[in-house]
Amino acid sequence: MSQTAQLEVYTDGQCPLCQWMRSKVEPRDRFNRIEWLGYRDPEVQSRTPYTFAELDAEMHARNVTAGRWSAGYDAWLEVMRVLPGWRFIASLLSIWPFTSLGRLFYRWLATRRYKLFGVPPPCDAEGVCALHKDRMR
Repeated sequence: MSQTAQLEVYTDGQCPLCQWMRSKVEPRDRFNRIEWLGYRDPEVQSRTPYTFAELDAEMHARNVTAGRWSAGYDAWLEVMRVLPGWRFIASLLSIWPFTSLGRLFYRWLATRRYKLFGVPPPCDAEGVCALHKDRMR
C-alpha cells in the first residue's frame, strides 16, 4: 500500500461498472489516498474478514487509520470523504433520506451490474462460471 493511502477499496476487478467508476475516481485522487484492490485475487480476499460471497455482493472499504470497514453505499461515502472537493457531497449524502435511497439504489445496481452492461459474470470462487451453472443442475 502507498504511504499516503487512507482507504483500501475492495471491488470486483472484472466488473465493467466497477472499472468505469474507478477510472472516474482515480484522477480525482490527487494525493493517492485510495488503494484499489480486486477481491477476486485470493491473497487480497484473505486480507479481509469477509467471505467471497459477501465481497461479491457489494464493494467494501477499510479506513486504514481508524480500522473501520464499510460496505456498499457507505463504502462509496468513504471514498468521497477522502477526495478533495467531494467531502461536502459526502456530508450531504450521509443524511436521511439520501442514506435510505442510496442504499436501495446501490443494492439494485450491484445485483444487476453484469446484466445492465451486457457482459457475463465472471467465475465464482470455486471457478464455476455462471453461464455453466444452469447446465450443471
